[in-house]
Order: sequence, then C-alpha cells, then structure tokens
Amino acid sequence: MSKLIVLDLDGTLLRNDKTVSNETINVLLKFKEANNKILFATARPPRDAYKYVPEILRNNPIICYNGACMIDNQELVYKKELSKKDTLEITEIAEKWGYNQICIEINDKLYSNFDTSEFFGNALNQKVNLAEMNFEKAYKVIICSKKTISQNFVNSLPNSCKGVITDRGELCQIMNREASKWTSTKQLSEKLGISIDDIIAFGDDYNDLEMIKNAGIGIAMGNAEESVKKVADFVTNTNMNDGIANYIKENILVI
Repeated sequence: MSKLIVLDLDGTLLRNDKTVSNETINVLLKFKEANNKILFATARPPRDAYKYVPEILRNNPIICYNGACMIDNQELVYKKELSKKDTLEITEIAEKWGYNQICIEINDKLYSNFDTSEFFGNALNQKVNLAEMNFEKAYKVIICSKKTISQNFVNSLPNSCKGVITDRGELCQIMNREASKWTSTKQLSEKLGISIDDIIAFGDDYNDLEMIKNAGIGIAMGNAEESVKKVADFVTNTNMNDGIANYIKENILVI
C-alpha cells in the first residue's frame, strides 16, 4: 500500500539557512521511487514555496497558506479564501486590539500597511491603505507584532475564519475556517486512494498540530514546539540534523 508523507517546510524540511541537505533529498527520492507519494504543506505563498523546495522535488503537490490553496504541477487545484467582508472585519478587530501591523495575501501577492522587513526580510510586498484596496477575496491575513499575540484576540475573530499564532508568538495567520493543512491533506489522500492510516506528517510549529495529531503517524521535529511534541506519535531529530531522513530510513525504507 502506498504511503503519503506530508512535510512542513520551515523548521522541518528546511534547515535554518532555508536549504535542504543532499541526504534528505536522496532519501525522499528513494521514498517516492518505492511507489509512495510526497506532499509539502507550508504557511508560505506559492511564490515562496516553489523557491525553497529543491528543484528535483517540485513535481510534488504543495499546500500553501496553511491549506488555503493547493498547487500541483504549477496549477491551482484547490482553494478556500476569505471574503472581502471578513478580511476587512479582521483588520478592524486587530486594530481594536492594538495590532496595527497587518498584511494580506491576495492572488500570490503580499500587501501590507507597514514596512515588513523586520518580519519578512526582503520579501516583496506592496505598501497600501488596506481599507481602500479593490479586491474580492484573500487567501490569508497576517497580523505581525513584536509583543506576543494574545489568544483572546484569536478567539474574537469572526466564526467564518480561524487564526493560528506562530513564529514564537509574533505572527497570527488567519484563514478561512475550512482551510487547514490537514483538510487539504485529506482531500489529496482521498483522491489518491490513500487511507489516513498511511499518512505520515512531519512538522514543528502550531500550524502543524492538527495534521500531526490526526495523521496515521504524526512526527514532531526535535526542534518543534513542546505542544507539537505532546500530540506527536514520535519525535525525530531536528531540522538541522536530517530528522526527516533519519525517520524514513529507520522506519520505512530501512536503508
């Protein structure tokens, strides 16, 4: 029976310098050659996901925006967006809570009301007045704060959306309530005829919790948040020490 491996990018597949070791690449290729499937799952937008996934592995599907869309063979095959009404309501609620640094992802472009370099480095974005933007739907709203973002703020969001606090409490990523890495993973597994028991998910941050908890086997990286480790079936080595490759070699391929 084929297995489906789901890989978060940052802090999981990617090392801290955003590269992937040759050892991990070779093990993943052997895993796929054994009639198994690979799925990447990231909070990143498509433009960044394809930039960081090694070229030889880019022919595998990629979940982006924490599950708000899925790309396969460079084509959009699934999406769950926020309405303009919900997007603007989220920005209003954020400002009431004192979170005034806000980004919106629309059609694979990042828009913000502030200089994002402190959070996203040299990532391309367009600084705009968010309230005056002309758009119909958005993939994601990102609240940025150097002070830890409150879970009570997340709880105050509209019922049609959900937020997850990541990156040591500095970001809150808000998507359509039906969008998640796990929801998108299940959709692909059903299409491929792969049972949940044969899904193996790797992750490190809070936005990986659901898929690690619900997959047939959920694996936390050695560098994962403690709450992620608590729901995982196994804890492997860190992203800096080929944690993914080590688990696959020891438990699946027995190389």
